[in-house]
Amino acid sequence: HIQNLAAFVNQWLAYQTLWDSQVADVADSVKGDLNKWHSLILEASTARTTLDSTATMTEFGPIVVRYNKVQSQVNLKYDSWQKELQTYFAAVLAERIIENFEKISDAKTRLENVSLEGSSVTTNEIVLGVTFLQEVNQQIPSWHKKTTELGESEKLLKRQRHAFRSDWMEASLVGGQLQQVEQLLAKRMRI
Repeated sequence: HIQNLAAFVNQWLAYQTLWDSQVADVADSVKGDLNKWHSLILEASTARTTLDSTATMTEFGPIVVRYNKVQSQVNLKYDSWQKELQTYFAAVLAERIIENFEKISDAKTRLENVSLEGSSVTTNEIVLGVTFLQEVNQQIPSWHKKTTELGESEKLLKRQRHAFRSDWMEASLVGGQLQQVEQLLAKRMRI
């Protein structure tokens, strides 16, 4: 019974790391890797659900352990950790969304200005235009992948009931810009 009791107590003592470590340190180790953030947020959520137990007492033979106060404190700390992790993740995601939106918007503007025909267009301008069209065409699969990743990350935060900032740019805007770039590209490639 004593070994089982010791294992049970050690299980609860493992949660001490919630108080010993800082969310900022965890965020620093993950940096801007959205896949690692995904895993971290899901792992934290899964770990939190294991704490959602209605049991508040366990018996080890004649020894009775009442752990409702500890469980309550750990739950509160876990909730605060999860919220802080989500805030860091949302900040990283917001940067990525804006960064990708600007990159794709810039390509769209440049595509709109590409001129491949007309008497005033020089051969050099045509070559530069065609080169740019090819570059954008090569970027499309990568942009699709990033846009999907941004959307999935945003969905994850929504499922976690994260409260987004009032100036939040939806990931779907990046997808909309990408569609416009694809339409422009298709139109320019036909010329």
